Amino acid sequence: MKQIYEQIKEQIDNHDQFIILAHKSIDLDAFGSALGMYEILKSYGKSAVIVMENHPKNRSIQKSMQLLREKQINIEYTTKDKLIFPKEKALVIILDTNKKELLEVPNILEQYSDCILLDHHIESENTLNNIILKYIDNNASSTSEMITRYLKTLKIEVPSEVATILLTGIVVDTNNFNIKTTSKTYEAAAYLMTLGASNIEKQTLLKENREDYFTRQDFVKKSTMVNKHMALCVMDHNHYQNHQLALIAEDLLQFDAVEASFTIGFVGKKLVGISARSVGEIDVEKYMRAMGGGGHKTDAACVIHTSNIQKVKRKLLKLIQE
Repeated sequence: MKQIYEQIKEQIDNHDQFIILAHKSIDLDAFGSALGMYEILKSYGKSAVIVMENHPKNRSIQKSMQLLREKQINIEYTTKDKLIFPKEKALVIILDTNKKELLEVPNILEQYSDCILLDHHIESENTLNNIILKYIDNNASSTSEMITRYLKTLKIEVPSEVATILLTGIVVDTNNFNIKTTSKTYEAAAYLMTLGASNIEKQTLLKENREDYFTRQDFVKKSTMVNKHMALCVMDHNHYQNHQLALIAEDLLQFDAVEASFTIGFVGKKLVGISARSVGEIDVEKYMRAMGGGGHKTDAACVIHTSNIQKVKRKLLKLIQE
């Protein structure tokens, strides 16, 4: 671990400008880890920007950004069409994904040759290559946990609001410490509490719109069991955010006998997403990998270019039956 941190520090020393980049439809784990890395770079006297879509649709991200503004915590953001850093001086730091097609800027490596990657998802044949430094920890609950460990090692104090968002990222990716949780996860959460992370603010960030909640429960009611231990929800033809599919999959795990769950829905024009969750006995990553995605044994997903959601359902059911 110490060697990895030293290698990251070496790359930081060798560059002047930094682009922090996560996946499309940025979630709290990606955003929290981006903020943590931003604070690390700032502690070294470096200038950085976080690449964000113009208007994030995730309500928790909206509330997180508002919280930072209210507390006058200045974070530099940019959009993918405004990356103007000199290529020879800039280092791209990719967080919370290792697949090109999932990046907010998929062609980033064509624009900038110097890039490092920090992630917690399992590698696959689609994992980014030609990277200066790659640090993937499959045992970590989240990238927020990984960045928190880095902060702790460096003994960097961050604003309490940043600590809160990091903690919320861990909570989301562990489904409230129910999956992918180890002693190191609890240690990271405890450290963030010492930095002033607020449980009250965390709950505020996670609160959802009342109508969204009822809509989700309607889909949960329409879910079916595909076998004794697996539940499936197929959504309508409206477009949804990836995190909305994930919430439904997590809800399905609360029922007796459900060991794994899958939610299928449109996440864009001619884009069908699947969010898969497991309590631990069933490896959902292997199903998502077979569908072209990946993730963890207990938390995985994929996105398929198609306008036929029923075709995606049939392919998934065939994999499960096999």
